[in-house]
Amino acid sequence: MSSFNLPENFTDNPEGRLRKKNKKKFVSSSATSPTEEPATSAPSTSIVMAKSLREYSTPAVANVPVGPAVNIGTRNFELHTGLLTMVQANQFYGSPSEDANAYLQNFLELCETIIIKDVAPDSVKLCLFPFSLSGKAKQ
Repeated sequence: MSSFNLPENFTDNPEGRLRKKNKKKFVSSSATSPTEEPATSAPSTSIVMAKSLREYSTPAVANVPVGPAVNIGTRNFELHTGLLTMVQANQFYGSPSEDANAYLQNFLELCETIIIKDVAPDSVKLCLFPFSLSGKAKQ
């Protein structure tokens, strides 16, 4: 036999013991005796399981970084088609042969020539920038 003593409430078939106790509950409507232990039910499926590694690696909307907050003011402004054409004349495609720093410098120089009354220059740049990207850079 083993070198240690098993506890008194040890059973080889715990499921059978639970079924037997549950069956007694449903068959007799009398209260259980004080010597009987209450049967424990299986854990419910409503318990939240631990997250998998995949769930931790999947980005959540709350964790996606957003750009800097720029006060564009409450004044609405309109971008004219000529302005959009000037920006789209020199687009950035994101290819390895392109110089991103040179492109940004050229874009900023172009934006400095644009002045719209009662509108912050940063808001003009933010509105124009998506029109200056194409291909892989826009994705």
